[in-house]
Amino acid sequence: MKELLTVVARAAGGLGEPAVVYEHRDVLVIKVGEVIVKSHHPATRDLEARLAVAAAHPGILLRPLGPLQTINGHRVSSWPLGEPVDPGDPARAPWEEGGRLLAALHSVPPPPGLPRQGAPDKVREIVLTRLETGHPAAKTVRRAFDALPAVLEVPGRNRVVHGDWHLGQLVRHAGGWRLIDLDDLGVGDPVWDLARPAALFAAGILPPEVWSRFLHSYQEAGGVALPPGTDPWELLDLPAKALAIQTAARCVSHAVEEDRSLDAYETALIDTCDRIGGLPAA
Repeated sequence: MKELLTVVARAAGGLGEPAVVYEHRDVLVIKVGEVIVKSHHPATRDLEARLAVAAAHPGILLRPLGPLQTINGHRVSSWPLGEPVDPGDPARAPWEEGGRLLAALHSVPPPPGLPRQGAPDKVREIVLTRLETGHPAAKTVRRAFDALPAVLEVPGRNRVVHGDWHLGQLVRHAGGWRLIDLDDLGVGDPVWDLARPAALFAAGILPPEVWSRFLHSYQEAGGVALPPGTDPWELLDLPAKALAIQTAARCVSHAVEEDRSLDAYETALIDTCDRIGGLPAA
């Protein structure tokens, strides 16, 4: 598959030797010079509608280099190379830009044909099918998940939502930051796009001043997820808990795959799950 993606990249103007950027669970991303090509997971649907949003809003989302292609049954997209956020210095990351971009995305009128966002379903999928149940922390994660209500996303708030936002979904391109990775883009409650940093803040991982920078930039940009006059945590509480549990489940699985102990970051998330699991069911 790498060879086929390389052909796509070269047709889009990519020069140089191909390099694998990401490969996991039937997803392959390669880089050829200044071009990125992604073979999407077979279960990802409605990619044409999702890429159309990116093409129509290049000031918010990274714009694809061309239409979606089908190669040997795989859906393939091509993109310009962007500069990612430095993972080694999250406090100096562009949190304000992230907040402003999400506020702008949430103001986009939902186009016809855009599916539901993927975040709530992904929580269930990861905990119920990918959690390594043999790990000692797995019971804590599952108990926390069982404490969540059956319905994670209350219908009624229909905005364009990224569906899987974190710092890794930001790249700098053509002098500005843009959102990337549209596999979960859809219509839904925009508060879910704020929930992962909220979960990290609640777990004691994200410093309060960094969370404040992100939250204030979103609100000052007119973000509709948190209406003026409301307590943000009335809306953030459930999705933040859900994404803390999802992230903890991934941490457990990664620790098992890599045959290692949980690190301090991962342990903090397990501790958060322990607190969630000890609360009365909603």
